[in-house]
Amino acid sequence: MHLVAFMGAICGEGRGNWEVRFIMRTFEGVRVIDFTQAVAGPFATYQLALQGADVVKVEQPGAGDQGRQMYRLDADFQKLGYSAIFLCGNAGKRSLTLDLKHPDARAVVHRLVRDADVVIENFKAGTMDRMGFGWNDLKQLNPKLVYCSISGFGQTGPRAAAAAYDPTIQAASGVMAVNGVPETGPMRVGAIICDMSSSITAAFAIAGALFKRERAGVGGHLDLSMQDVAAAFMSPNLLQAAYGFEPDLMGNKSLSGNPMATAFPTKAGVLLLIPATDAQCAKIWPVVGRPEFSDDPRFTTLDARLANHADCTAALMAGLASETAADWELRFAEAGVPAAAVLTLPEVLEDRQLAHRGTIQTMKSPADDRDLIHTRTPFKISGEETGPDCPPPLVGADTDAVLGELGYGADEIVALREASVV
Repeated sequence: MHLVAFMGAICGEGRGNWEVRFIMRTFEGVRVIDFTQAVAGPFATYQLALQGADVVKVEQPGAGDQGRQMYRLDADFQKLGYSAIFLCGNAGKRSLTLDLKHPDARAVVHRLVRDADVVIENFKAGTMDRMGFGWNDLKQLNPKLVYCSISGFGQTGPRAAAAAYDPTIQAASGVMAVNGVPETGPMRVGAIICDMSSSITAAFAIAGALFKRERAGVGGHLDLSMQDVAAAFMSPNLLQAAYGFEPDLMGNKSLSGNPMATAFPTKAGVLLLIPATDAQCAKIWPVVGRPEFSDDPRFTTLDARLANHADCTAALMAGLASETAADWELRFAEAGVPAAAVLTLPEVLEDRQLAHRGTIQTMKSPADDRDLIHTRTPFKISGEETGPDCPPPLVGADTDAVLGELGYGADEIVALREASVV
């Protein structure tokens, strides 16, 4: 990795009014060899690609990443190897097909890794070691390599060898223990939150390891457990339990159990109210047309509201029935009370705030004229545009180009194909 600080200055209208912009993207010049599949790994390397990293995605010849078959879309997308899972985390990458179990794959992997900055994999613990591509093997080729292993339960421990997907980790981390209602029992969260939080954590860990390498000159092995990540994200709930206050199934309730902090039906749509303080709770009553309740001793403190839960909930539901969730969201925003209409997924795609931020964007498919939706980084960097440089790759679309960069000649590439190595 070559970190060169290219900087430019733009002169404003007034003398001396300069805005400094970094022309170089954050991970420009960083090469990532991506052995991951499904979600937790690919979405991590996607974050690096969005900020300029060259991500070479290593896929199984033929089928490619198993994520190409998850959350399927229509038949035309399926023919291209595109699914909702694959599209969400693979734009901006190049695809190299390689049969890692083939004996001749070793030489290709060694060439890939020799000058790479990052290797990331999310096989079951021990799989890369058995193939000869583990940290202890590859660091001999490249001592400055940052090697990230993502697995369900980490590389060591009694569950290290267990397979895991997001629902497994939701069950094993306490997420399901607090999600649901008594009538249903524990329930999974609909979003793949353990995969996504593990992805962001992995990207953060890789960025930190690259920063350390620039100062200390050494790489390292990152052992990321999805269960560890989920437990860390569950720490407020776990701390409650540790000190004897184990929460029940929460449904839409807040951690405090405040009856004013939950989801309410309205004239049209559902509104989530989430006041965090007594002062915010007091502001709710004038908005719903019951200002006298702001000083009502039944509702002025959390303990009082809990003791009078039914009265509090009934009064709120009666007031909120007169307007739509969207109208109430605006009114509570003016009053300084956190509240939001519960949007459907199509409504989120059309949300004005997300549009203003440029969070959801489109690019053209490499095979036809269809729009492919993708998300950008959920943050802005001054002077830098974040986003993918190309659409998600077709399986093996860049195999010849990547092999050529590694020094393979045309005849050698043909031989690799004929031997089913690539």
